[in-house]
Amino acid sequence: MKALSDFLPELISFRKELHHNPELSGKEFKTGNLILQFCSRFQPSRIIEKLGKTGLALIFDSKKPGNTLLFRADMDALPIEEDIEIPYTSPKKSLSHKCGHDGHMAILSGLAFLLHHHPIRNGKVILLFQPAEEVGKGALAVLHDAKFREITPDYVFALHNLPGYPRNSIQVREGIFSLASEGLHIHLKGHASHAAYPEQGISPLPAAVELLDKLPKLTAQKRFQTEFGQITITYAKIGRFGFGTVPGVAEIALTLRATENKLLEQLDENVSKIIAKIATQYYLEENIRRFEPFHPTQNDIKAVQAIRNVANRHHFALIELTQPFRWSEDFGQFTSRFKGAMFGLGAGENHSDLHTWYYDFPDEILETGIKMFFGLIQDLLHD
Repeated sequence: MKALSDFLPELISFRKELHHNPELSGKEFKTGNLILQFCSRFQPSRIIEKLGKTGLALIFDSKKPGNTLLFRADMDALPIEEDIEIPYTSPKKSLSHKCGHDGHMAILSGLAFLLHHHPIRNGKVILLFQPAEEVGKGALAVLHDAKFREITPDYVFALHNLPGYPRNSIQVREGIFSLASEGLHIHLKGHASHAAYPEQGISPLPAAVELLDKLPKLTAQKRFQTEFGQITITYAKIGRFGFGTVPGVAEIALTLRATENKLLEQLDENVSKIIAKIATQYYLEENIRRFEPFHPTQNDIKAVQAIRNVANRHHFALIELTQPFRWSEDFGQFTSRFKGAMFGLGAGENHSDLHTWYYDFPDEILETGIKMFFGLIQDLLHD
């Protein structure tokens, strides 16, 4: 029987093939086909294709009573141009795997290899390759898919590689692991005029300046300090380049973050009120559109303890997090419905940051991710 260590070179090659073929959220058609071709030989009991449109699930069923465990890997790439010299670089302009989802998919594919060579004796294991994580739509698409209704996990697990932490270390936290978030696009409409006669127009500039100053300060309220809320301005545009026209429109984009959904809703309400007030004050029409809503990822205590047990058994460095991560993950849609947890997998203290043009997933951590997932199967299937 081929050992995991012997299989790793082939798995690394597959990871690089996935990296070389990035696809945007919701369009992971080739990615799904590559996974299907690579993993079919591991003879899952059943394969569910086109789950949530482009995702797929590999089901390993013992046909005997026991827990059902679901392990998730995200599939989508990012609209970021790659500018590093590697043989498997992305051939697509402004599209590349800059969050390590290629590595996450490779880890789950390695887990399929182990499940084939070490068949489970009880229960069921689901390997879910989920689309559209980056835009916060993939988890819901899967959960609302009729084909998913026959899957009722007892536990759900996912990992994310984390630059800034020692390579192959494991990061855990009970309770909130990552925050809820939402993107807002604000459109302010006034009336353009000739630059020689600004009094004949209604410029959104004063209102935009006031909003850019006041909105980030809303989280200074005591409640948002205690439970953590954050407003980050990510984009602003007023008019267009030129010298002869007073602008008639302005756009502002911002991200809201909070520890809980209710707190995020309160933050959203406060932002909407101040936008409406300032727009009225300056005689502007205002419109707010909302994008990419993410639930907080809430880790179950028992699931986290199981992660700790596996990490300690393998002598992986275990790091207990005192604060949740400020970024968001749509795995929170799963943990809001099922017991489970997400944990971090250290990518290296000096490794390139996620979502940067020079990032690439470190293949040295693949084996650790696979062993962590397989250890959870060994411990929880018979629980």
